[in-house]
Amino acid sequence: MPDMNRQAVAASGRIHSARADALGTAADWSRRLVIGVILLAGGRLLGLPTLSPSSALVIAGLGFLAGLPHGGVDHLMAMRLAGRRIAPVVLAYAGLAAVAWSLLRWGGPVALLAVVALSALHFGLGELVVTRELSGWRPSRITAAAIVVAGSGALLLPLARSGGQFSDVATAVSPGLAHLIGAAPVRTAVLLIWLVAAMIAVVASLLAGRTGAALDIVLIGALGMLVQPLVAFAAWFGGWHALRHAARMLAEEPGCSVLLAQGRPRAALRRLAGLAAPMSVAALVVIIALAWFTVTAPDPARVLAEVLRLLLALTVPHMAVVWWLDRLPAG
Repeated sequence: MPDMNRQAVAASGRIHSARADALGTAADWSRRLVIGVILLAGGRLLGLPTLSPSSALVIAGLGFLAGLPHGGVDHLMAMRLAGRRIAPVVLAYAGLAAVAWSLLRWGGPVALLAVVALSALHFGLGELVVTRELSGWRPSRITAAAIVVAGSGALLLPLARSGGQFSDVATAVSPGLAHLIGAAPVRTAVLLIWLVAAMIAVVASLLAGRTGAALDIVLIGALGMLVQPLVAFAAWFGGWHALRHAARMLAEEPGCSVLLAQGRPRAALRRLAGLAAPMSVAALVVIIALAWFTVTAPDPARVLAEVLRLLLALTVPHMAVVWWLDRLPAG
């Protein structure tokens, strides 16, 4: 029995180490990608040519599409958590997404505002979880709240800055909400809230010796401040949030975690990609169908609006699954 306990402890240690390595690698790559986007799209401050409107829309679209697979194993996680067969879990997941999409499509600005607020909370909580897992730091409640708000900066700052393309897409999604978030007092308030939260989070991180957490907030702020608003959010969604969440799923999905513990990260990544492929392809097909049937003119802003509406709808069940996972004890 003691030998079995030692083996179990050793296996758990290998899994924790592999989890930290996977998340650390994803964090490093997400930082590199964001720095690249800042240099590419925000290079006007350095005298570099700015992105053309068409190029910006293409980058934004690619960012949104790149973020699709990160929720592709949600149904498998929910099935494991609920102890149910896959069919009812998939139906419940798809049904909740369909209800959310219907409310976003026909429910007016209130429904959209609620989903945007929940999305900001989801993004910020994701940053807090990554900070805890990478550093082992357990900040105070005030600092944790500041990290959550600051971590959602790639959504809050583009909202505060608005801009032509961002406004066009927002108007295509909801004219009423676009008018609200475009109001100067609202934009100023959002910006000030983020700046205060970011200052608290960065100072607390540096005092605690967690320079990685401080760096992440600085990069999120630079992305949201310097890059075109629509490109900033899309690049962060696909190249930061989705990448880090996928790394977490490598350790959460049982088969992938075993492969990680065996020192086979590429095999674990291939397995995760294979598991996420069916749901990702299904979401992509729905996006194409929505673009085909709802867009009567070749208007890129309206196409992106449909993509964004679907992503927001999928975020609702995704948030529920991630919240459920985060409530479980570590290990």
